[in-house]
Amino acid sequence: MYGFTFNDQHSDEFHLIMRSVNRQLLPGNNDAYAAIPGRDGSILFASGLKNRTISLKCAIKGTSLEDLRKKARDVAAWLYTKDYAILSFDDETDLYYKAKIAGQVDFENITKTLGTFDIIFECEPFAYATEDDQDFANDAAVVVNPGNVVAYPRFVVTFTDSATEWKVTLGGAKYIRVVNNFVATDVLEVNCSTGAILLNDTRSMSLLDWENSNLFGLEPGENTMAITPTGKCTTKIYWTPRYL
Repeated sequence: MYGFTFNDQHSDEFHLIMRSVNRQLLPGNNDAYAAIPGRDGSILFASGLKNRTISLKCAIKGTSLEDLRKKARDVAAWLYTKDYAILSFDDETDLYYKAKIAGQVDFENITKTLGTFDIIFECEPFAYATEDDQDFANDAAVVVNPGNVVAYPRFVVTFTDSATEWKVTLGGAKYIRVVNNFVATDVLEVNCSTGAILLNDTRSMSLLDWENSNLFGLEPGENTMAITPTGKCTTKIYWTPRYL
């Protein structure tokens, strides 16, 4: 039978038998609707997705009542985390969720050597693939996002010559512009997920041209980008594909 890995340990390590109950096809959304007196219908205030829930039914078998209780406590220690941990399933090992146990986990003794319990994981809305990366060649790149939702990239820029700015343009429209008197060997990092701007590992948010820049995401499929000024740096892009 297939199982799952959580917090760096596989369910087989605990001799756990698992049956998937609900792995949501699509999480709910946080939309709100406002009814207007005297008007048909309502106004939609669209928002993002809610967290995803994954429900499992599990069983463990011991050699005695004492052995069963020990195994149950080992499972409890494994499942308890203070923050999200990585959750993946054997039938989809190329993707993972950021998950945490939701609520309590009740344990029922069916016999002296068999116990059952239900697990409900609360997860971020998306499934994630392994981080990917690509170098810009001659200050240009076509990056393919294989996910089915937007992925937010991170750029690492190493300057090879002096420059007064660094600018990356997506599709000739959206761009990110960082203004500074850069010198050779400076390393700039721009994180479109967190919004962080780092220069030589020091947080430097004031360098971003906030008025005009757009910390864009990579759409599913091809994304064409270019760096200016040309010939002043090497740029590498990192991104994590995401899936519904």
